[in-house]
Amino acid sequence: MDFSGKRVYIAPHTPKTTAFAKEFRKSYDVDFAGFIDKVKSGEDISRLEDIKGEFDYILILSQNHFDAIYGEHKKSVALDKLIKVAIANGRYRYLDKKQIAKQQRKGFITVLKRRFLKVTAALLDHVGYKRNMRVFISKGFVGSNNKALFLHCHRSGADAVMLTDNKAHLAALRRNGFPAVWLGSWRSYFYMALADCIVQDQGNFIRELALLAPGQKTIQLWHGIPLKRMNRLVGVTYDVLVSPSDFVNETSLGAVIGAKSYKNFGYPRNDLLLKKKLERGDELLCDEQVYPRIKALREEGRSIAVYMPTHRESTQSAKIPLDFAALNEALRRANTHLVIKLHPFVMQLYAKAEHGSYSHILFHNAQGDIYPLLRYCDVLITDYSSIYFDFMLLHRPVIFFDYDRDEYEGNMGGFVYPYEEFAPGVKVQTQKDLEQALAQAVGEEANVPAVPERCFDYRDAKASQRICREVLGV
Repeated sequence: MDFSGKRVYIAPHTPKTTAFAKEFRKSYDVDFAGFIDKVKSGEDISRLEDIKGEFDYILILSQNHFDAIYGEHKKSVALDKLIKVAIANGRYRYLDKKQIAKQQRKGFITVLKRRFLKVTAALLDHVGYKRNMRVFISKGFVGSNNKALFLHCHRSGADAVMLTDNKAHLAALRRNGFPAVWLGSWRSYFYMALADCIVQDQGNFIRELALLAPGQKTIQLWHGIPLKRMNRLVGVTYDVLVSPSDFVNETSLGAVIGAKSYKNFGYPRNDLLLKKKLERGDELLCDEQVYPRIKALREEGRSIAVYMPTHRESTQSAKIPLDFAALNEALRRANTHLVIKLHPFVMQLYAKAEHGSYSHILFHNAQGDIYPLLRYCDVLITDYSSIYFDFMLLHRPVIFFDYDRDEYEGNMGGFVYPYEEFAPGVKVQTQKDLEQALAQAVGEEANVPAVPERCFDYRDAKASQRICREVLGV
């Protein structure tokens, strides 16, 4: 599809569409008219109803809210002018009205399932059904706080089930004796109707929550303390948001996630860092090749580092500026092994051959749960990912490889917290400086108590226990 010479709007206004707009304008000689957003305001942001003059297209890029945005726009805009922007394998795809309609026809069965959920949930409430099931929903992958809390809940003897659309994770849970059901199946909708409470740690499956009965609770665990800015999650108000502290609620999460109550019980995934010994299932979904090797290297007294960069909204800047062969040689000289876990979106940009067979670099499964492995790591390398807040609970060094800070901060509209203050650690922008910082950091103990004290009311391995007892009633 050629947009050259066309007058184009982009909707909505988000960090992702801001990055997309820059790349789109480089690829096509377009007359960019600005962004369309029903909530935000700014010099280049318009309300749909305020648009004046002719235009050729509105490009809609929204992973979680496309249907709602498209539904609003098509009321007043010709379908020929509405284009869906999808991202696949690191590339943008443009879908016209026929392709959009084809995708939406596939969603008809989902509409029926949602009606079934609404009717069944209401009926069970009406007849006084005693709800006792805890349902965990993990769309895309199972990991982070949802996995950790689900396992603890199940081990505590509660009636709990995991719903996921990740085939590999579904199979692994079942293979290890944990109840799991395909998210999207009729059975999964039946379990949602039966649930006493529904637990999530993402915001990518919310339409069903509005169909639940008054007697059911919704719980959002989220997946970390945000350094980068995020749009407010609209369309849902949870009964409970589990948070690490009042400070985090007041400065970041409270503005992103609506909830009737906030419980500062901490993150279940951090139990995996802090507990003395992992329990049955904790290692599940960690990379089956990488985890045992790192554990063995640790037992041999080897130094271990882990690199976890955050996801870049821009496809052009998503690749990491590292020469892996040269980095491997530097690691060999330093007698240090490095685990690299890339975001699934970033991992797609690398050919399998680029993952290589390096002696001192191991690539972790992009969709795997790396938290069980972090306890064995001496130092973390990251940039703007929330992972570093958690890792500091171990009082170990953090290196910030922030080679694109100005571009990233610009795309995100700045950071939530002052970067220099809330990202304590060495800052490097080149591979040479990264290698030097890593050689110096291995074996050190980071003196970084200030941020965890404000961000975590609890710094122990009992977050899951508190949540199960006080929120889930287990």
